[in-house]
Amino acid sequence: MAAITFALNYFSKGEVQALYLRHEGYLGAIGAFLKGAEEDDTDKYQWGENFAGSSGFSSPTPYVDFSETGISSSFDLFEMNRLDRVYVPCPRLKCPVSYVADLVDLTNDSDARDYWLKCFEEALTRVGDYAVKSQSSTQDAMNRAEQFKEKYRKRLRILQDQPFAFGSLTVRSLLETREQCLYEFSFPDPYCHLKREENEAALKFLPSRLNQLDSMAWLGRQMALIEGVLAGNVFDWGSKAVTTLLEKGNFGFMEAKSSLQPRPWLVDNLDAWLERLKGPPHKRVVIFVDNSGADIILGIFPLVREFLKRGTQVILSANSKPALNDITHNELVIIVERIITMDETIKTALYEKQLQLIQNGSGSPCLDLSRIDQTIASCCNEADLIILEGMGRAIHTNYSARFSCESLKLAVLKNKWLAERFGGGMFSIVVKYEM
Repeated sequence: MAAITFALNYFSKGEVQALYLRHEGYLGAIGAFLKGAEEDDTDKYQWGENFAGSSGFSSPTPYVDFSETGISSSFDLFEMNRLDRVYVPCPRLKCPVSYVADLVDLTNDSDARDYWLKCFEEALTRVGDYAVKSQSSTQDAMNRAEQFKEKYRKRLRILQDQPFAFGSLTVRSLLETREQCLYEFSFPDPYCHLKREENEAALKFLPSRLNQLDSMAWLGRQMALIEGVLAGNVFDWGSKAVTTLLEKGNFGFMEAKSSLQPRPWLVDNLDAWLERLKGPPHKRVVIFVDNSGADIILGIFPLVREFLKRGTQVILSANSKPALNDITHNELVIIVERIITMDETIKTALYEKQLQLIQNGSGSPCLDLSRIDQTIASCCNEADLIILEGMGRAIHTNYSARFSCESLKLAVLKNKWLAERFGGGMFSIVVKYEM
């Protein structure tokens, strides 16, 4: 690299400068390492970059300084994590080669970049507070939380000046970097207590919710099921506006339902979905779920029950690791054990494997369908319907994703800036059904 840089500078008489991809300096070393690692059970794991550990362009001792750009030509750390599973693309992506998970590339969109960097920095105090609360009996929790905030804030400041410093910059990468920073300072699940409380509260209302739905005529019930998923999806502790409502303590499932905008919605394919339901039942539906509490229990499970009654096999896929108040696979297993004591349909389906719980391999509020756990990918192969729920999985990522089967994307836009970009307002609704 030094020889190339010198040659270009010399023969162009200083008019041309050599710039390199951020991975270039480590390409040989990382490639050699991964090549050697192939000899050791690569069918059981893969590798991924740890954004919290990698230093981007922040080398304290650059050996070349391009004064005109202010960009260092070196960096001091490129950290790789050995992932504990094998990741493969979702086989139902219509064109895996052209698939791009993220809605917006913040590297190129300066307005979006400025907004989201500011948004994540403003949320730091609240995230740090929940991290401390999750380990209130630990003496050094507050100190570790301050270290987390300092490191993540420094990452955000670097990205303000050098948005390409850690590769592709998206809302997903900002969320994943924050989760990695929390994990580095021993906060694997800052919202654990909150999730347990919300799950317990929602479970108390599930029997009456199911009874109410059973009393409805078919068409009204199908509409109420979708509205229930949307109402449950409002309960997102990653949204500043929603967090403010929830912290007041007087915002429940019925209040969320009443906050939904009337039809026609911002993206409204509900009529097409209802028309499809009049046809033959789906054979298998894979649902990538979102939040704990009212979302999964009062929103998703009534919909699951309806699919089961139609004879459809249902695969519920939750995150493998914690992120915000998203439900994890292990938490989902516990919840289902409680739910089967309340409903015979779900109980029978679970025991007969008509209902299955399979983790997706993710630890992020977003979902990159080019890298999901190979087990859930295998399940998707036979699916004739894929449902993506929530802003992270259906808007920030996968909004434009096309599938070789039917897909249903359900989300409430709980960010005013994003909603306005879509041409709507706060709590605008997206029901996007594609065949």
